[in-house]
Amino acid sequence: MYKTDSAQKGKPRMKDTPNAIAIPCKIDRKTFTRFAVYDTLIRKKGWRNPVLFALIMSAFAAVCFFVRKTHAQATLLGGVLLGVGLVLPIVWFGMFFASVRRQAKRSGLSPDTVQYTVTLSDAKIHVSKGKEAADFQWQNVHLARREKGCIYLYVSPARAFLLPDCEETDRAWQLITAKLDPAKIENKA
Repeated sequence: MYKTDSAQKGKPRMKDTPNAIAIPCKIDRKTFTRFAVYDTLIRKKGWRNPVLFALIMSAFAAVCFFVRKTHAQATLLGGVLLGVGLVLPIVWFGMFFASVRRQAKRSGLSPDTVQYTVTLSDAKIHVSKGKEAADFQWQNVHLARREKGCIYLYVSPARAFLLPDCEETDRAWQLITAKLDPAKIENKA
């Protein structure tokens, strides 16, 4: 997951940087679920395919119901199309939320456990987990979104770090907004 710096030997590199903000990320299941809903359904617009499928199937069902007097079995076919059009999207959303719950359980998310530590400085973003660490440059950050209770820091379009609210949240958000282009910032808190 992270590149390990052999010279570092698991110690946070940025402790000596005076303006560095270290955030121990304690992520609970509720925070992770809210992030997954935002990331998959809103940001990636994952809701569109199931809803579009439901609309198309409902339109076909409406046509069948409209011609039921002139075509035998049109009502039955319309009912089947409408049922499939409504049930499959419901199943898809149910499977999505079940998958999020399984992933949160597998990850051992708890408000008492630090998943990783994100250290923000003027120069870079440093993420460490145990002996593993990775650095990211501010100019490569894709998006920073502040939600109630958490900051989603996308270091690439496909990779985000969750920074749950803590003592340093306001300072961290100030640094993030100072370092990023305003087009890459969303404040929904």
